[in-house]
Amino acid sequence: MSKSKASDKASDAFGDVLAAGLESRGGGALLPAQAAAGAEVELSPRERLQALEARIEASLGQYQQSLRRLQDRHRVEVGQLLHEINENDLFALEGHEKFGHYVKTRWGWDRSYGYRLIDLALVHRALAPLGPAVLDTVRESHARELAPVVKARGDEVTREFAQRLQVEAAGSRVTAVMIATQRDRLGLGVADEAGPASAAAEEEDEDEVVDAELVDDEETAELVGQSIKAAADTAERALRHLDEALARGTAPFYDSLAAVDLSRIRSAAVRLQRRADGLPGPSRS
Repeated sequence: MSKSKASDKASDAFGDVLAAGLESRGGGALLPAQAAAGAEVELSPRERLQALEARIEASLGQYQQSLRRLQDRHRVEVGQLLHEINENDLFALEGHEKFGHYVKTRWGWDRSYGYRLIDLALVHRALAPLGPAVLDTVRESHARELAPVVKARGDEVTREFAQRLQVEAAGSRVTAVMIATQRDRLGLGVADEAGPASAAAEEEDEDEVVDAELVDDEETAELVGQSIKAAADTAERALRHLDEALARGTAPFYDSLAAVDLSRIRSAAVRLQRRADGLPGPSRS
């Protein structure tokens, strides 16, 4: 099957999934009266409220799951299409000298985003024979660590590696850190932090922006932790400077401005504490 026909087939499949998702959107759980198959069920107002809220929660859950699956399929499909454009230098037909320039100009994405989508598609292609049970567990952060294995050792070795990881995980969740550690230990490929060579050579002075859509829950949690640590480090440095300044026993040059600044510090501390108290879930080690 030609690449163009494969792309058309992938597009049709994605369209079918989207149409099915839209048709079923807003489904949700049946109310007790509906589930009773004609049986008359009298509900008190509170029971009615609880039943309606349960249906809303079920509908939201179904919608979010469907949306996540659609997003995953969309990213893989776009990665396949971008891979074909890049491999065959089709971007040059529109006057673009490099793939990164094409992605930025035509789609408004950073080149790293385009290459990450391609890596995601390559990993899904390699793992496809293992079936949905494995594919559905592959997150974008996993694909980024598996992509070097695909490029260096091929699809079959990547599949064997993925199956080995499942066994070693012994029922627990495979993480991106686990993949990278085992990959490097076995010498199956080396992650290039700068991205593909062709990408590193393009627009070296351009600031990269990580597309939020590609950052999954695990990465988001890591970013939140890094932001909290950075804020704590900044606060500690500021306190040291303040302690040193106050230790001199000299009044500030502008009393009114100093009073305003101290008030800002107290307000910021209160807001930070409130935000920290509102963080969900257990603490992370």
